[in-house]
Amino acid sequence: MVRKETSASQAIPKKFPITDAMWASVGKNKMQLLFLVIFLLLCPFLGLFLREFNMIYQMRIIQRPDYTQWPQYIDLGYSFIVSMVLTGLLALNQKIFLGPACKIVSQKYKGEERIERAERMIKCLFKGVYFTFAVGFAYYIAKDSFFMPTSLGGNGIVDDVFRDTPYFSHEGIFYIREYFIIQLGYHLHSLIVHVTGKIRNDFMEMLLHHSITVMLVSLAYLMNYLPMSLLILYSHDISDAFVSYTRFFVDTDFKKLTFISYLLLMISWFYTRLIVFPFDFIRVSCYTNPMMHEMYGIGILGAMVHVLVVLHWYWFILLLKMGLRFIRTKDPVDTQQDLSKKQES
Repeated sequence: MVRKETSASQAIPKKFPITDAMWASVGKNKMQLLFLVIFLLLCPFLGLFLREFNMIYQMRIIQRPDYTQWPQYIDLGYSFIVSMVLTGLLALNQKIFLGPACKIVSQKYKGEERIERAERMIKCLFKGVYFTFAVGFAYYIAKDSFFMPTSLGGNGIVDDVFRDTPYFSHEGIFYIREYFIIQLGYHLHSLIVHVTGKIRNDFMEMLLHHSITVMLVSLAYLMNYLPMSLLILYSHDISDAFVSYTRFFVDTDFKKLTFISYLLLMISWFYTRLIVFPFDFIRVSCYTNPMMHEMYGIGILGAMVHVLVVLHWYWFILLLKMGLRFIRTKDPVDTQQDLSKKQES
């Protein structure tokens, strides 16, 4: 079967197939175009930040030669290894479980689309299991720490999160270095899978999200802003787990499980991303932070977390529309990543 090309894709030379598909995805969608503009606007400011980053990094180490817990560049290499392992595990799962997954895909999907939805189901279950692990690991590390707030199940005070910045003491907080190596590895894996996979209708917004996340995690880690970084990752992973499980169920005929997972998703998303994240974490980081003068790069890092809030509201509205459509039609459909609107890369 020959795929009929859109006028947008016909306008781009075929020698650049990835650019072609990106343009077809972004060109006719105002929101995707907005995300592209935001992505391009952040790049020069990030470049200015990175130009002096190593000098500040080395200066921090020289200022406190007795401090032996400063993150190392080699840790980024370990994260890259983690990303390769996760990418390989995902590919292995896709190969092993494709047959069983095809059997539980909803009967309304046939042929190639059925296979694609089975592949996405495996990917979503893989992500859901990872996020469940990440949430449990983060809570185990920080549950008794001075910075884990009661709003997320701890006994600490979020306003103390920058205590001793930038020379944060790891005393009594075990495996935090390993946690960040694994988390950065996962988000590198997500970025690699995204840019090498098929370009779909949500390509630009997810490229913006994955790029900001990788930059935030790696730069905040190397500058030793570990407590706040852990809290942000932990709060996001809670709702990300339910996003993944909901996407797993949405392509099946298990409508009750889909709806239960969706309700948990909406509750966790609203609470962690639209309440705790902006009113606790961004407030403390960017507006009431007593150590702001000691935090190099807080400007660009602050700008990126504000962009994340915009993305959170955008996705929350999309999720709300999907839920209302489900209630009205009794037919669950993921319109944020619509496989029926794919663009081949």
